[in-house]
Amino acid sequence: MKRKAILIGNTSGLPGVKVDLRRFSGFLASNTGGAWYTHEIEVHTDVARVNLVTRLTQLKNKGLDYAVVLFSGHGGQFRKETVLELNKSGETIEESVLRGLAPRQLTIFDCCRCYLEPIQKAESVERMQAAFMESASSVRFRYESRIMQAVPQQAQLYSCSVGQVSYDTPDGGIYLTNLLKAASKFDNKFKLVGAAHEEAQGPTFYHSLTKNDGRQTPECVLPKCLSQQQLILSIKG
Repeated sequence: MKRKAILIGNTSGLPGVKVDLRRFSGFLASNTGGAWYTHEIEVHTDVARVNLVTRLTQLKNKGLDYAVVLFSGHGGQFRKETVLELNKSGETIEESVLRGLAPRQLTIFDCCRCYLEPIQKAESVERMQAAFMESASSVRFRYESRIMQAVPQQAQLYSCSVGQVSYDTPDGGIYLTNLLKAASKFDNKFKLVGAAHEEAQGPTFYHSLTKNDGRQTPECVLPKCLSQQQLILSIKG
């Protein structure tokens, strides 16, 4: 039997995704999971959309008998389809593109499925209003519009892991200092909470290791929704 497993993950702001991919790959390789061979399992992390579509097209032409597809990461719902975000650039793919790899296929989506239509309306309102506002109140309006665009959520950022110490310096806390530095660097017009946290993690850990001879590993609890549905930390003025 020709079989293939495609494991796809978007690790942007979601450290647990790497664990998901590793555990599921191990499960497939185990006797319990069906004793899959290593060459039958493909892992695509933060993959570009064009590369993934090309690979899926190749697999559809290989005459597979059975396929397993896993997606772990950010997602949302548009009309009757689940939309999956593939990478930090915000590229997405519809769930229907992942279908039909084989006559028998199991597809698993570990992601949010919040509806996107209200978000698109919020974006349209923001664009129309922003054109008529050029003062400081414009920044407030754009900020508030983007906050309300996010789905309801309880985002949590921790400066260290359970059982660890959160270090302070005369210039302020290590984590908060790095978080604010990240908040001031923009690739787009907004800085997502998860992106800022991710950028602050490395410097915080390195500082605690080299300056304090300890371990400070920031953690977060964030929803697996699309970037446009996530909360932002800062806005580009």
